[in-house]
Amino acid sequence: MTSSRTLVIAPNWVGDNVMALPVFEALAESGRSLSILARPHLESLFGLVSAVDEVLVRDSSDAAVIRTVKSRGFEEAIILPNSFRSAWIGFRARIPMRWGYRSDFRGPLLEPAVKRPAGVGHQVADYDVLLERLGAALPSGRPRLDLSEACLAAAEGVLGAAGLGSNPGVRKVGVFPGAEFGPSKRWPLDSFAELVRALLQRPQVEVVIVAGPGEEGWAETVQGSAGHDAPIIGPSLDLGQLAGVLAHLDVLVTNDSGPMHIAAATGTPCVALFGPTNPTRTAPLGERHRVLYTNRWCSPCFKKRCPLFHQRCLRDLGVDQVLVAVTEILGHDRPTRDADQPSS
Repeated sequence: MTSSRTLVIAPNWVGDNVMALPVFEALAESGRSLSILARPHLESLFGLVSAVDEVLVRDSSDAAVIRTVKSRGFEEAIILPNSFRSAWIGFRARIPMRWGYRSDFRGPLLEPAVKRPAGVGHQVADYDVLLERLGAALPSGRPRLDLSEACLAAAEGVLGAAGLGSNPGVRKVGVFPGAEFGPSKRWPLDSFAELVRALLQRPQVEVVIVAGPGEEGWAETVQGSAGHDAPIIGPSLDLGQLAGVLAHLDVLVTNDSGPMHIAAATGTPCVALFGPTNPTRTAPLGERHRVLYTNRWCSPCFKKRCPLFHQRCLRDLGVDQVLVAVTEILGHDRPTRDADQPSS
């Protein structure tokens, strides 16, 4: 079935939406005109996605959202989150076709309800069964964000205002010490600070500390311990602007996070630090990334706080290991931005 009035209810997490980018592209290629229902902080991200025709911001009560959705007369809803609440919106808005996976006791709210796959591979393929039922071709590539020249130029201005030059001989390394999920996903701040100090001692290397809204404290702790020589960028930027900044980096050292997936989708290689989560499921896709994972007996636990109170899964990742991974990436010439990079 194809429809000119298709609502897609988006996940809440930034990384989940980036990993779903091939799904949006496949749906658009099937002939659908996509309206995305998403949280306010995601609006600027979807503004970068050509497959999306409009964004309906989910910034009020469910009752108000349901009234707005109902008034639009959508013929079908594709419900990507697995929650009862997301299915309830489509049901109460009386959208005739409500596609989604059976989970969270929401089967009666869906029409049709599709059996949820096991989800043992990478999360980017989690919606393949749903796409097959929708008659859409399965995606063949990794998630991509194609940024406009205006977006890239604006980001270059942000970097310049922070004191970072545009000399192509200088390599820009970003570090992202945050992770919204919880403290168990965050590499220790003193390790980030030691890494920044070591990188700043290298010739032709600039370092920027990346932070999201509300993450200024972590970034300032790293900056202070490292000697205040690395600027902080990000807390005042929306996701679209952040994507532009990340696209200018030569490498991003990052916890398993939304910015990790955004950077990978712009073509920036990542040194991805995994502890309580599973890189088989959510590692950045592409050829040039380096995933560091200790694979302890207790990992992945998917807990927000370490239940054993030691967080060895991340604390056992040494700064020297991370430096080696950064060096490996910087040792390769970066491909041109429009070059096709096969997914891994």
